[in-house]
Amino acid sequence: MYHNRIVSIIVPVYNSEKYIEKCIMSILNQTYKYIELILINDGSIDNSGDLCDIFAKLDNRVKVVHMKNLGVSSARNKGIKVATGKFIQFVDSDDYIEPNMIETLTNEINRNIDMVFCGYTRVSKDKNGKINFNAISLNNQVSITKKTFFNEFGILFKNYYINYLWNKLYVADIIKKYNIEFDSLINWGEDLMFNLQYLEHCGNITIIDKQLYNYVNYNDNSITSTFNKELYNNQNNMYKAVRKFLINNNAYTDTNKDIVEMKFTDSIIMSLNNLFYKDSDCDKLEIKKQISRIIEDNILAHNLKYFNFGGFQKKIVGKMIKNKSLHLIIYFYEIKEYIRRRKNFFI
Repeated sequence: MYHNRIVSIIVPVYNSEKYIEKCIMSILNQTYKYIELILINDGSIDNSGDLCDIFAKLDNRVKVVHMKNLGVSSARNKGIKVATGKFIQFVDSDDYIEPNMIETLTNEINRNIDMVFCGYTRVSKDKNGKINFNAISLNNQVSITKKTFFNEFGILFKNYYINYLWNKLYVADIIKKYNIEFDSLINWGEDLMFNLQYLEHCGNITIIDKQLYNYVNYNDNSITSTFNKELYNNQNNMYKAVRKFLINNNAYTDTNKDIVEMKFTDSIIMSLNNLFYKDSDCDKLEIKKQISRIIEDNILAHNLKYFNFGGFQKKIVGKMIKNKSLHLIIYFYEIKEYIRRRKNFFI
């Protein structure tokens, strides 16, 4: 099939047999038919790979690549190399998209527009198993220049419009010309790092006020609930990249700076919580080392005021970091984790 506006949809697949059929069908049933669906089976040990092969036999727009398990970033990089379309879109294998998503995005991208964002719906379950739908939108639809984009960066960042891959359409030539790829050495924030690279080289942007992507957040093993030894390192590197990006574009000012640093202090709280999870394999020495790095961070030291924007815990931790109270921080989180476990024990 030849068409000069083919969209390559890259889907990394790893042990997704419960969700992959719904994901694939939502793509193949799009109102926009000029697509190639690239399924990268990243060493799945369930039936995901077989399901991908079945769809490839049923629809000639489907390509399947089987590879050993190297992680989602390597899978996406492989997908980029295989892609032949004019545009590239990323979809996660446990999510699904609205029937008109691709048509809506491609209608907006043209010679003057190099990137299109859209809204999305966060699909989650409460403790009783009830499915909830939370629409994420900026309540506007505009084509904006790069200058305007930088003025609005903080708001977009706060609302997770910049962070994700899957609510965007990219121009393949920009990705390939500038060798933009995912860093396979990090496992948190790699989407944002990719987007920052792309944004350095793209022109104008369109933001669509429609929820066209469904982000399914059923995973009990999410990064905010399980131990991740590299969480602080990854977050710290990500925020360094964001600051560098804004500074290079004369946009690390006012609201942009305030929002980025407020979210960075939020990430510090997340990192400290992470060290004390019940499945943490950090010994006391490692915990001390990581907390010492946090309290000795010069950038954080200049932005301690942002700990005052948040709840009681954040304000208390901010004061302890300001006073470099290493042992007090450890004691605080040990008590906090003890109370949490006792509470869960009696539920």
